[in-house]
This record gives sequence, C-alpha cells and structure tokens, in this order.
Amino acid sequence: MNRAIVGATVTTCAVLAGSVAAAGPAAAHADDAKIQYKEPNAMWVMPDLKDEVLFRAERDVEAVVEEMPLTFKTVAPNHEAVYNLEDWVVCGESPRAGTALSKEKTKSVTLLVERPGGQHCGA
Repeated sequence: MNRAIVGATVTTCAVLAGSVAAAGPAAAHADDAKIQYKEPNAMWVMPDLKDEVLFRAERDVEAVVEEMPLTFKTVAPNHEAVYNLEDWVVCGESPRAGTALSKEKTKSVTLLVERPGGQHCGA
C-alpha cells in the first residue's frame, strides 16, 4: 500500500513539474501582444519649455526624443557659467516649440536661460 502511495505521489509531482516547465516560457511571452510599438517614423515635436526650470526642461526634451543622444547648449546672460541646472529658468529655445525633431538632423538643443525672476534672457 505504501508503495502505491509513493508511486502515485512521484507520478503526480513529475506531471506537475513537466506542466510548469512547459508553461513557463509560454507565459513569459504572453504579454507581447500588449506591447505598443511606435511607428518607425513617429514624429517628435519640440515641447514648449518657456519658464521651465532648466533641469526639468532637459528631461522633457529627452523624454520626447526617447533618450536619443543630444547635446544641450545653454546660453546665459553675460555668458555666465551654468553649473546648477535648478538655478536657471528657460526663456528661449532652439529649435522652437512645435518644431519637428528628427533622429537624423537634430543633434543639439540650445536653451536660452536666465535666473528665476530675471530680466535678461540669454547672452
């Protein structure tokens, strides 16, 4: 009797292990149909960054272009050095807001900045 119980238990465990092993890879890819891929030529549009803190403005642009490598250039009044991105506010941008950005053509973004409450934008 014990031999029959042990045999049934071993058989049950083997069947369960086999079904879990077989279902694992299939279940891992079950959500592939839910992934939304963008169009290969999806248009990126430059956001309006006026009056945004410089740190946030750079993040917004990076989000739009999906982390594509870009060079950010900042132009401050009197060509002042920009060290802390949270001490500056964007007052102008190139390319301008609403302009289409291209992976092939857009290599850099220039942001004119001023101190919060400042009166002089850029150089």
